[in-house]
Amino acid sequence: MTKFDESSRCSGGRRVYFRWYGFPTCAVGGDLEAATEAFFIALAAPDRVWSPHSKAMAKMEFQRRLQKAELGKLRPVTDVKPIDVDNPPPLYEIRWQTIAVTTRTDGVLNHRSTIVRLYHSEPASHPAHFIGHHVHEKVLATDHIYRAQDEEIQISKRFFDAGVPSSWGIAT
Repeated sequence: MTKFDESSRCSGGRRVYFRWYGFPTCAVGGDLEAATEAFFIALAAPDRVWSPHSKAMAKMEFQRRLQKAELGKLRPVTDVKPIDVDNPPPLYEIRWQTIAVTTRTDGVLNHRSTIVRLYHSEPASHPAHFIGHHVHEKVLATDHIYRAQDEEIQISKRFFDAGVPSSWGIAT
C-alpha cells in the first residue's frame, strides 16, 4: 500500500509559493488575504470576542507561519506534517498550537489559547507551490475528535478535487 507521508515542501529549505484554493475564493495574488479570512471564519464563535489588538496579533501569527512556509522554513511535525497518509491526495497540515482567543460567558471574559490547522496539498504537477484548501479550529474537548478531524480533511479533499481541472488557478 502506498503511503503519502513525505516531508512537506514547506520544510524543505527552498522557496515555494502559496496559493489559496478553498473558501473564500480568490484570484491569484489575494491568496494570503483569503486564507486569513478563512482563518477568522474558522475562529468565529458566538461567544468569541476580538479586540483590535488581539485580532491583529492572531492575524500576524497566522500570516507569519504561512510566510515562513513559503521560505521552506517550517519544522517537520512541529509546524507541518502529512495527514491521512493512507489516502490520496497527499495532504499536509500547517499547525498553530497557541492562538490566543477570548470568550465571553455570562459577561465574564476568559482568555485561553486554541489550536488551528490549515490543510494544504502539494501537487506533483506544481512543484514550486503549496495550495491551501481549508482552515479549522481543532477542538480537543470532544469524544469524536478523530471523526471531526476526518470531516475537516474531507472538506480539503473536495477543494483539491475541484481545483484539478483548473490547476487551482495556477498558470501552467
